[in-house]
This record gives sequence, C-alpha cells and structure tokens, in this order.
Amino acid sequence: MHYNPTAAASKPPALAGWSLRWVLCVIATIGCLGAFARADALTLDGVEVALEDGVYTLDARLQLELPEPARRAMESGLTLRLDYEIVVDRVRRYMVNAEVAALVQRYEVSYHALSQRWLVRNLNTGEQQDFGSLQAALDRACDLRGLPVIDAALVAAGPAYEGRIRAVLGMNTAPDVFGWLLFWTDDWSAESDWKTWTLRP
Repeated sequence: MHYNPTAAASKPPALAGWSLRWVLCVIATIGCLGAFARADALTLDGVEVALEDGVYTLDARLQLELPEPARRAMESGLTLRLDYEIVVDRVRRYMVNAEVAALVQRYEVSYHALSQRWLVRNLNTGEQQDFGSLQAALDRACDLRGLPVIDAALVAAGPAYEGRIRAVLGMNTAPDVFGWLLFWTDDWSAESDWKTWTLRP
C-alpha cells in the first residue's frame, strides 16, 4: 500500500472545515449587525423627570428591535452592551451652557449557556437579574425607572436647566475567536438621538 503524505496533508480535518464555516457565519452576522446599526434603530420615548426625596429621578423607555442575526450572535456568545448617557446643563443666555452633572448608566445582556437563562447586569451597581427569554431581558434593560440623575441641592432656584439623554448600543466579545473579527469592524454599534427635557427648580 502506497502512502502519499502530500495528499494526506492536503485534506483539511473535519474540525478545521467546521471552524471555517463557523467563522464565515460570524462574519456574515457582523455584517448584518452593521446594517442594523446604520438603520438608526434606537428611539427613546417617555422621558420624564420627577423630584423624589430631594433627588431628581428619570424615567425613560428605549425602543429596540434586534434583528434575528443579532439575536443568534448573542446566543453564540456576544454580549449586548447598553449605555445611557445623561447630561444636565445650566442654561445661560449669552454664554455656552454650563455642565452641572453627567453620568452613564450601563447595562449588559448576555446568555448563560449552562443555566439557559438570559442575564441583565447593571454595571453601575453590580446588580444582576436573570430571565427566561431574550426579549424579557431586553425589556428590562430598555426600561429606566426612577434613575437618580442629580441632587436637588445642586440646582439653584431661578436658572433653567436642560437635561439630555441618549442610548448607545454595542457588542462585546465572549469567545476569543470573535476578538480579531470585531477588531476590524467599527460600524456595528448604534446610538439614539439625544432626548432633552427642561428642569426649573
């Protein structure tokens, strides 16, 4: 029996073939994420501010519809990162507004394969909740209720203040194989328009 080492080496292992198909699938998914990001699919609604126990708190609702490729990417290990950027300025008539406060409220949504549960983690407080479906997890991360924005003592009576908020969406990598792919991809994140409100102490 004649053995040809060259011919044997030319045959890719089954594992290598599977890995190649998986990587190509990931690249296609990232392309879909980029298209989703360019669609400007984030919208903030119901932005309201109220005074509670000496602190101004914020309610807001983010409208977010993830396309199916993004959902599959999350099931494969990608973590959704959702930041709410909030700024409060003192309005000045003849000068640029003066920033009084700024904060970022951060959430992560990920899939825990062992428990088959979706996790929502508040990165500001460390609090974590789990849900039975991705949609339930997204609903939690997209719903701001009673978020402390600024202490009433920091806004003097008389001047008007303007607040604004926007949402910024991104994807983090979990498996190492995604790292070099996302490193070359900079158009898969998305951000909403700024929503403003007026505060008069």
